[in-house]
Amino acid sequence: MKKQLGFTFGLVLLIAGHLNAQIETTSYFMSSLPQSVISNPAFVPKYKFSLTLGTSFMAGYSNSGFNYNDLVKRENGKIIVDVSKWASHLPKKTNITTALQIDLFRLGLRINQKLYVTLSSTAKVYNLIHMPKDVIALIANGNAQYVGKSISVSPELQFTSYLENALGFSYEVTKELRIGGRLKMLNGGVSINTKSSDLNIAVDENYNVTAAADMRVKTSGIYNINKSGYSFSASDYFQNTGWGIDLGATYKLTDKITLAASLIDIGQISWKNNTYEYSLDKATANYTFKGIDVRDLFNNDSKSLDAQIDSLKDNFKATEKKSGAFKTPLPSKLYLSGSYKVTKNFTAGAILFAEKFHGRFGPGLALAMNKNFGKILSTSLSYTLSNRSFNNFGAGFSLNLAPVQIFVVGDNLLNLPVVLAAKQELNPYLNTTQVFNVRAGLNFVWGWTRESVNEKESKAYNSKGKKNMKEAKPDVIKMRKKRKM
Repeated sequence: MKKQLGFTFGLVLLIAGHLNAQIETTSYFMSSLPQSVISNPAFVPKYKFSLTLGTSFMAGYSNSGFNYNDLVKRENGKIIVDVSKWASHLPKKTNITTALQIDLFRLGLRINQKLYVTLSSTAKVYNLIHMPKDVIALIANGNAQYVGKSISVSPELQFTSYLENALGFSYEVTKELRIGGRLKMLNGGVSINTKSSDLNIAVDENYNVTAAADMRVKTSGIYNINKSGYSFSASDYFQNTGWGIDLGATYKLTDKITLAASLIDIGQISWKNNTYEYSLDKATANYTFKGIDVRDLFNNDSKSLDAQIDSLKDNFKATEKKSGAFKTPLPSKLYLSGSYKVTKNFTAGAILFAEKFHGRFGPGLALAMNKNFGKILSTSLSYTLSNRSFNNFGAGFSLNLAPVQIFVVGDNLLNLPVVLAAKQELNPYLNTTQVFNVRAGLNFVWGWTRESVNEKESKAYNSKGKKNMKEAKPDVIKMRKKRKM
């Protein structure tokens, strides 16, 4: 048994070393929130009616390579940037992602026992920076280690912003199985899409460094922004169109155990507005840096250095040209989960998740507990393994004062008040953070549905959705008997 536990724990640690997804987990099982359907369209929130009018947002950050403390060291009370220390902590490839979402409009409505529908409009921004370790290592440790060698790295930037209008449903197929789907109409705002990137750095025996680069970056919506006389026209951005779908299902294995699976953001956007391509070619984008005489710098003579910098800028100036339409995928996500109803108002569960975006695949693992204190207060706690980080404790609550609901929920959020209480400052929290996201806002809600009521309603309907008189309420049966008499 001990060997099995040791193997399982070791396997979890091994997987965790490769996790680099930007996904919310603390809010996943919070059925009190109308926003819980974002992770799985088959989910049905507690409230029969919910409405959000621009009063909900999500902001997220994840870094699969380092935190602030990996970049600095303290000597004699002073903070010193230590690039060598930074490089030693980096994985071969580091992905830094940021995300922002604003619910402009969100409506949830339970039509009947079987059907729940949603209608939403959400503004979204997603940014990915891919940074290879070798570039930082070259800066940190010098070029001696690369003498007679060359390295090839591929830095990338992927940025996309768009408006998502969606219509979704959740439908009870059987008492155990519920399915869900969401169709999304997309309108792109701005895109910066690195199609290809290759930076080659070689060091000869005289320690001269030669850099050569190939690059193709396609953009939409940014060419005219910094030009004089630019005026925004919404109709131009509505040229960028696309479609996406979300699919989900839940299965009640027993009265206490529920399994769920979903695929989110399967789709793409076609960019047509103001599209330009920027490129570099190794034939011209190359330069050999032969070094400088440091004595010139001590004598305040920077002419030699300035000349080399000017030559570097000239050789690596990107070629700009008008381009045709191009397509970019959405950052698609997979969720697999299992939950166990410990008591009537207390649930514990596990979530295995993954995100795929421009060839980057990032899995993750989370454990979560959720407790409802009557109808007034709902809470959630979570622990997430993600981005080579093991200290991500999430927390959230929703204060349900119908018709108003106020909520705050996030991953790696519980660490914040703990650090503030212990250290009386925010820096220790920020210095160790690699993963962070928060979703907060205000919803208008009505019609809290208790689980006991759900079970009675389910029994009161047969498989065809018609009233089952055997399971109807006793007082209804008595009334019908009186009428017959």
